[in-house]
Amino acid sequence: VALHATSRDSKLWPQDCWLNLLQKLYDGSGSPVYLPWGNETEKLRAENIAAKLPFARVCDKLNLLQAAFLLDNAAGVIGVDTGLLHLANALDTPVVGIYTDTDPAKTGVQVSPWALNLGNVAQIPEPEEVYQSLLSCIRAKFEAV
Repeated sequence: VALHATSRDSKLWPQDCWLNLLQKLYDGSGSPVYLPWGNETEKLRAENIAAKLPFARVCDKLNLLQAAFLLDNAAGVIGVDTGLLHLANALDTPVVGIYTDTDPAKTGVQVSPWALNLGNVAQIPEPEEVYQSLLSCIRAKFEAV
């Protein structure tokens, strides 16, 4: 699951980064990527990503219970600084938080072997770093089971 939406534009990750990362994930696993959204702007962003990546699936409008089900059943979740990222973390799903405008020491996910924060204020993580981090988190969770 790719959580591309957040409350402020300054916390967004560039679309080219999403496209690069999601293509790497698909090339490595062959699995679809799900793009939830909460408002029309976020839906348009999801549709723009999916238009370039045929394996990306724009979710229907989800309520909180449906979003929790999606996150709980995901192999992994990548997300910008948003509440759904913290929900995935609370559900113990492997997660990588992408921070571009906030300090993850203050607002990041609870770190564990399968939950990491990348970036910081004005420090935008590269897609390869996010990709490798997610793989590491997924492996750690699988090995712990």
